[in-house]
Amino acid sequence: LYIEKNPKTWVIKQNDHAPKAMNYVGHFKDGKDTIAVLESYLANPKLKKERVTLQERIYGVEVGVGRYFNGSDWVGPIEINVEHKKFFPGDIGPTTSEMGTLAWYTKNEKNRLFQEVLSPLSEYLKEIDFRGDFEVNCIVNEEGPLPLEVTPRFGSPIIHLHSELHSSPWGEFLYAIASGQKYNLEWKKGYGIVVLLAVPPFPYTKKEIHNSSKGIKIFFHNIKEDDLEHIHLEEVSKQEESDQLYISDDRGYIMYATNTGKTIKEAIKNTYDIVEKIIIPKMIYRNDIGTRFLKNDYSTLKKMGYID
Repeated sequence: LYIEKNPKTWVIKQNDHAPKAMNYVGHFKDGKDTIAVLESYLANPKLKKERVTLQERIYGVEVGVGRYFNGSDWVGPIEINVEHKKFFPGDIGPTTSEMGTLAWYTKNEKNRLFQEVLSPLSEYLKEIDFRGDFEVNCIVNEEGPLPLEVTPRFGSPIIHLHSELHSSPWGEFLYAIASGQKYNLEWKKGYGIVVLLAVPPFPYTKKEIHNSSKGIKIFFHNIKEDDLEHIHLEEVSKQEESDQLYISDDRGYIMYATNTGKTIKEAIKNTYDIVEKIIIPKMIYRNDIGTRFLKNDYSTLKKMGYID
């Protein structure tokens, strides 16, 4: 095996449309746990034909930087985001598509993340006439930002935080981006949080229909009209005769809850205040989105000069 000849701590990254649950971040320097995972995939008829990539594990703080591009220049503020991919609180368990995100905007074009990650791509994006949202997720350590993945499109669930943070009309803004125009996007200062609310069989395949929660009713407790602006439905339908919401698909992606605050702590509280008003039988969500960043990673990135 390649890993046996190149003993390191390795990461398995799924390719194409392979299940994201195939992703694995190794722990041992000789790669023995990564080998064990790959052997299990080869023994599984449903997974053995899927393509994966091996990446050397890099230690540091995971953080993303993004901005809209109109074909010739950047438009609007710079977005800094922190994803939470692990299934359980404390970043434990299998890797999911995304359990929640912390994000905020800055207008400081001297921001080190922007200068070292996004700004050097300007000429290439201009050459290919790229128009839209462009984001790069990185591991940042003393050696600098090391790119993990690029999202040259609307990302999920970050798009729901854009809805929270943007004050300008979406139609005007996206028309300007598509038309190659400048646009003075108005946005909220502070921080935003988005949390995924899911049910089984999430985070595993929708083919596991024997665990499906399809048809289960969704309830709200002490919900106010203004609260509904912070709830973003996914696999949800409404009964015509009663206006009752219910789960209408097998995958388990039900909805996202979002909110903002002047501080990270306030954004966390405001978002989970919304979550507590939503009652879905068998509901799954992480109750610590943004917490680790507030306690540890914020000061680390600030000390290295990567955030304002």
